[in-house]
Amino acid sequence: MSGAEFSLLGLMENLDPERFTPILVVPEEGMLASNARHAGITTLILPAFIRFGEGYRPRTIPKAGRALLGLRKIIRANGIRIVHSNSPRAAYLGGAAARLCAVPSVIHVRDIHLSPFSSAWKARLLGRLSDLIIAVSAATRSSVIAKAPSLASKAQVVYTGLDLNLIDGRPAKNARAELGIDPEDPVIASAGILHPAKGQGVLLRAAALLKTSFPTLRILIVGAARREAENDYRQRLEALAVELGLAESVVFTGFREDVLDLMAASDVFVHPAVYPEPFARSLLEALALRLPVVATRTGGIPEIVEDGRTGLLAEPSDPRSLAEAIGDLLRDREKALRLGFNGRRKVESEFTIEKHVSALSEMYERLLTPS
Repeated sequence: MSGAEFSLLGLMENLDPERFTPILVVPEEGMLASNARHAGITTLILPAFIRFGEGYRPRTIPKAGRALLGLRKIIRANGIRIVHSNSPRAAYLGGAAARLCAVPSVIHVRDIHLSPFSSAWKARLLGRLSDLIIAVSAATRSSVIAKAPSLASKAQVVYTGLDLNLIDGRPAKNARAELGIDPEDPVIASAGILHPAKGQGVLLRAAALLKTSFPTLRILIVGAARREAENDYRQRLEALAVELGLAESVVFTGFREDVLDLMAASDVFVHPAVYPEPFARSLLEALALRLPVVATRTGGIPEIVEDGRTGLLAEPSDPRSLAEAIGDLLRDREKALRLGFNGRRKVESEFTIEKHVSALSEMYERLLTPS
């Protein structure tokens, strides 16, 4: 699971059961299906559904056809009144099935880099398959309508929301002790899928610059590759850490379910995205934990991190800019605490699960109200 799946699960768990009954359809068993069932959400497996990374190619067309028929059957059998596709790629089938059954179609857009909406013809197709397009940030919405301006009336911004009760109610855990990190060592952490777009390599180069001033610096890189084919990126990162003399300073944790505990063990949280980041859930979580954050000035990140108020912004792909911002917060703990406090306040006012669910619920109701 990554941010998109955690956000979808949060939405389904918090919808008013007197108004909505969510049903999750996924292509296979896994963590999302398991967590959804644990939350009491009806979860159906549709093996023909096109998986992430599988793509729509000539050889997958028969499978996609079976998935479309399967979705149509599910919609009719369960009296579904809205189909909400959690990504544009899922919407090729979800939106088409909704059209076949004459029910409203919602597409959630959580990507900018390599999004189907970056193609004019795909954007127009997805426009025909949707009644409402939910963008996770203003930057994401701009990317949606850049190739298809006619979609402006359909595209709405709804920020991701966090359940602060879950974050605040976690049992205390000493993650530093588990990882063998001294309580006095300065620690920076980054969390997310391992991918060049997320900038973990830039973070390592920035850390190498910081080692002169902070010789006991430790770096936590939390996350794993989304696909097997991308596992070589971790190997490249590990080799880079050796090349930079950071082999003993970096901890690659792999995928962890206790990400919040690992983040809370750091002094500064860093999100070094290289390509336009639509909306980083991990940044919201760091702010909710009152952590000082450093992120790159790209995509929707400035909508979360106000430079100098709720965090510091650095330039993408610039290790020196990143190192200077991180070093500033490691040296000036009073400033770091102030930014962390302001960040928490921003999450409380703008990025709660209650605001997220309320906004989407109102949009669902409008779609269900006869015009």
